[in-house]
Amino acid sequence: MNEEINLGPRKSSAKKIAQNLIKEAGITSAPVSLQKVIEHLQKTISLNVQKVKFSENMSGMLVTFKDEDRESSAIAYNESHPWCRRRFTIAHEIGHLLMGHTCNKTIYGGDNFNEIESNVFASELLMPKNLLKEDFNKIKKVPDLAKLYRVSQQSLCIKLGDDHLLKL
Repeated sequence: MNEEINLGPRKSSAKKIAQNLIKEAGITSAPVSLQKVIEHLQKTISLNVQKVKFSENMSGMLVTFKDEDRESSAIAYNESHPWCRRRFTIAHEIGHLLMGHTCNKTIYGGDNFNEIESNVFASELLMPKNLLKEDFNKIKKVPDLAKLYRVSQQSLCIKLGDDHLLKL
């Protein structure tokens, strides 16, 4: 019996799930509308997204609960964080939801596989490689491209490097 053992995060799965969601939600250009993504998800999932006053070191959380015949999920994000950070947090928590991540012991930051997968998902959701590659060929300045995608310059540079579009 030749059984494959998963020893790391499922980065390619996270990217594919994000790409499928973008396609299903009908998104064809930047910036990715999280409102459109959420509305698409709400067609099949009971999902509520709310701003919350967390402490500064808490970005957001996903809570999923079941009653007798229904499962519901809620995403909470820190309303005091910068706008682009809130977008990434919401996308990150959607990643947890769609990848079936359950509660884990890492509350702050963390480097476990679920966090890595959700970060990869969020990055691909907000900055899809196919759109980013096309736009990067037109807009070479990172601040302008980050503004178009409504993400931080830091997350854009990481994504450009991960997608081998920018040589760091």
